[in-house]
Amino acid sequence: MIYIPSYIKINLTLRVFVPREDGYHEIATLFHKLGPVEWLGVKKYNDAAQKDVINSQNIVISGTNTVERALNFLREKGIKLPPMECNIWKILPVGSGIGAGSGNAAAILEWLSTVYDIELDFFELASIGADIPFFLSKARTALATGVGERLKLLDQLTGICVLLVIPDKSISTAEAYRKLDEDRKKGNINIVPVSHAIYEALNIYGNLERRKKIGLLPNDFISILRKESNFYDKFFDLCNTFKSSLAWSVSGSGSSAFCLFTDKHEALKAQEVMNSKLFGISKTFVLE
Repeated sequence: MIYIPSYIKINLTLRVFVPREDGYHEIATLFHKLGPVEWLGVKKYNDAAQKDVINSQNIVISGTNTVERALNFLREKGIKLPPMECNIWKILPVGSGIGAGSGNAAAILEWLSTVYDIELDFFELASIGADIPFFLSKARTALATGVGERLKLLDQLTGICVLLVIPDKSISTAEAYRKLDEDRKKGNINIVPVSHAIYEALNIYGNLERRKKIGLLPNDFISILRKESNFYDKFFDLCNTFKSSLAWSVSGSGSSAFCLFTDKHEALKAQEVMNSKLFGISKTFVLE
C-alpha cells in the first residue's frame, strides 16, 4: 500500500457575492495551505472485476466521499483506472471549513495524474470541490476568485504558524450559505464590491508578510457564526491577549477558528490556554 499526504486550508479572508444560476456563490478569498494532516493509503487491485473499496478510518463519512467522486470523475472522462482500495485516515470532522475532504480528493488526483500521466483540468475539478484546484497547485498561499478555481499564486508566507481550533459542533456549508443569503435579503449584511474584496485580500497578505498585527480578519460568515454560539467571540478575545498573535478569524463557513502567530512556542502555549479556557472544543492543532 502506498501512503499519500493530504493537506487542509484556511481562509485568511473570505468575501461571498450573490449566488449564481447554478446555485454556487462567487467568492474572493485568500487561501493558505497547511499540513499534511491526514493520509491516504492506496492499493491497486489486479483483478479488473474487483470494485473500488474506500474506507474512512476514525471518522465515518456518510454518502459518496470526495475520493470516490474523484475516481468516478476520471473514469467518466474516459480514463482507464484499475479498481483500487483507498483507506482515508481521517482526523478532521466534516463541516469544519478547512477543506479536508477536498484535500483528500486532491491527494488521490495528484497521485493518479503522476502515475497515469493524466492532465487535470482545474476548472472541471472544481465541480468535485471548489478548493481542489488550490490543493493541486504548488502554492501555499493564493488569491482565489470564481468559486475558488481561479487562482493568483502568491509567495509563501514564511515564519507564521497557525493555531487551529475545531469546535465540537460542525456547521453545514449549505446551511451557512442559506443563512447568509437570508440575512442579506433582510438587509443585515452588505455585499462588498469584488474589487474591494481583492484589494482587501492582497493588502492583508502584504501586512502578514511584514508581520504587522491585524486582528480580526474579514470573513462574511462571522456574523452568522456569532449568532450560533458565543464560542467565537471568546476565542477572538483570547487571541488578542497573546503577544505574538498577528490575526485571527474563522475558516470557510466555519466551524473552525484559527489564530496566526510569529512564535511557535507561544502558539503552543496558546493551545494550552484555549484547551483550558474554552468549552466545546473538539480538537486543536499547531500547524505550519
